[in-house]
Amino acid sequence: MRFLNRRRQAHQQIDLNVIPLIDVVFFLLIFYVISTSFMQESAVSIKRPASTQATTLTSGFVPVAIVKSGVIHIGPNVVDVNDVQAAVANAMREANATTVVVIPDREVPTGLLLRVMDACTAAGAKSVDVAATKE
Repeated sequence: MRFLNRRRQAHQQIDLNVIPLIDVVFFLLIFYVISTSFMQESAVSIKRPASTQATTLTSGFVPVAIVKSGVIHIGPNVVDVNDVQAAVANAMREANATTVVVIPDREVPTGLLLRVMDACTAAGAKSVDVAATKE
């Protein structure tokens, strides 16, 4: 008899309420849209100089970007030329790195590039490299 009762219950129509499911999916969508960050490699658009000797670095360095207008970015922070040494020292300490990669725009004046590289060396960087695209 029990078997027959179960069979009768199986033929009854089931009402599925999907409104709470839609609410949960909507909240998850909002959460992922808000928490996603869209960042470029150096946070600024730079046209790098070209070189046939360029090699690829994968990790363990502090990026220092110099934009065509002369603005210097160390990570997401904008830094004045006079404050590069202290900012690079802090960034190297936080990243536990000894290498600095300077990413200059191809139209950056050589004097500014050399001042930034000297400040990176004075901050304690064992290696200061210049980023370029491979020809």
